[in-house]
Amino acid sequence: MWPWIKRWHDWAVTDLWPLPRPGVKAQAMHHSYEKGGLVIDDQPIPWNADAVVVECQARLPSIAVRRKEDFVLRMPGQDPIPLDNLRRDESLDRYRLFFRMRPPSNTTKAEVTWRHQRLPGSEITLSVLHQAQFVDRLSLQHPTLAVQLGQQTVACQTFVSSQCRGLIAGAVLSSPTSLAPLVDLNCHVDWRRDGDNEGRQYPVQLSSSQLKGKQALLTVCPSKLPKRLGSYVASWKINDQVLASQRVKAISKTAFLRSLRISETRFAVQSKKEDVRLSRQLPALGGVSRVGPCFLVSSSEVGMAGLCTLSVCAQLAGGGQTPVLLEQELLLTDGPSPIVAGTLDVHEVEQMTAFELRAATRSLGVLPLTPSPVAAFDAEGGFKVAPEYAWSSAAEDQLQEKLAKLLGNGR
Repeated sequence: MWPWIKRWHDWAVTDLWPLPRPGVKAQAMHHSYEKGGLVIDDQPIPWNADAVVVECQARLPSIAVRRKEDFVLRMPGQDPIPLDNLRRDESLDRYRLFFRMRPPSNTTKAEVTWRHQRLPGSEITLSVLHQAQFVDRLSLQHPTLAVQLGQQTVACQTFVSSQCRGLIAGAVLSSPTSLAPLVDLNCHVDWRRDGDNEGRQYPVQLSSSQLKGKQALLTVCPSKLPKRLGSYVASWKINDQVLASQRVKAISKTAFLRSLRISETRFAVQSKKEDVRLSRQLPALGGVSRVGPCFLVSSSEVGMAGLCTLSVCAQLAGGGQTPVLLEQELLLTDGPSPIVAGTLDVHEVEQMTAFELRAATRSLGVLPLTPSPVAAFDAEGGFKVAPEYAWSSAAEDQLQEKLAKLLGNGR
């Protein structure tokens, strides 16, 4: 075809035969925004986005795409956005139009036009997310403070200051949209002693995969360890807005030892059939082969975590030297921790009066091996004084059980 005929043909087709005709329309509209090198698809556009790209997928005649400048993206009250890139999808016989622009200041509508003619089906709403909206929708869940004690790291609310070797603050941050806008915000943990006006700020760093997602696990390791006793506050902040705060208390080793108590006691009993079971009271020794103590120890401090060296000793009937059955450093919390010293041959147990649990030089309690004393009443209503007896939680349970039966029979 001669050049002048080709130009006349293009003019006739485009001007005399308008584009909006049956079968010619946009098939899909998408948008994305760029932030910190990340590309986020089909989500509200944050106020601090680097750029916005609107994509239009449409079936178009080849004559319509010969001049890219004929396509523009129009928005109310703004200058038209020229076509930035044009790609053809050979397999699907369609075109992809890309318009690149700066993020709008408010939510707006946009549509694609070709030579001032609207392309049917090319309307799209560009939702804008402002900073206040983004921060208000953030949710910080499960804020946790963990303390490194020796080779262990445990979440707690109270710890021994002299035992602390490291701190870890963790939380799960969630948002209805991508976390990418956090790139320009000051996300940090404010760590200070309760009552102080100033503290230390530790920045929170997110990886690219975390920024692109809607949920991220955040971790911060404060470098300054709490050496002074008292309460400390860890606050998760975005700029100056507090998302969550957690309080933790540092106590002395002496206060920790004072808080320890025996919550339960049991006997580990091995029968002659090799079966092992736990029993509240010591059974008749004739039917067992081995017996051992079991103590359940806990701290009265809320959320406590501390290391303590515990020893289990045996008290002999003749008052001889007390043998140590177990000595071990254990992590103790405000929940019951089992202390099991193993089992002894029944002939050895017959020479003992009780098992004793000690923390350093302090005795936490005993587990008697002698039966509970029985009150003997005389004819005049008096009773004989029972011999000395080491009271234990097992004896307390037995007393409560008998009182319950007595009261029940009296009704």
